[in-house]
Amino acid sequence: MAGQEFADLPVQIVGLQKDDIESRKAELKFQKSLQAFGQIHRDIIEARAVVKTSLLEKDRRRYEVQVFIKLPKEQLDFAEEGWSIEEVFERIGEKIKRLMTKPRDKPSHRRHPSRMEMETARFAE
Repeated sequence: MAGQEFADLPVQIVGLQKDDIESRKAELKFQKSLQAFGQIHRDIIEARAVVKTSLLEKDRRRYEVQVFIKLPKEQLDFAEEGWSIEEVFERIGEKIKRLMTKPRDKPSHRRHPSRMEMETARFAE
């Protein structure tokens, strides 16, 4: 059933070569990451990756990928770049995974009470 829900999810990958095996692997990694993300955030409205390829000397390609994920209350967008499209999407998958494990409404570190808060608490006792 979860697979069927995911099938309805509008996932777009723009600018990826269709006939390349590495591009196909990258596409599958992105879809797999979004599928896992969709297990936690079932309300994904849209997910899109835009791939820009720069052809440099000696047929070397540089990939820049912009990812956009739209949820009802927030929009997530981040970028990643590198020499291998597969590695770029691997790092994007890691970022998506990090979004699943860290609650976005909680700070990334523990906030220590200020000196004034500590003094007030001490004298309140």
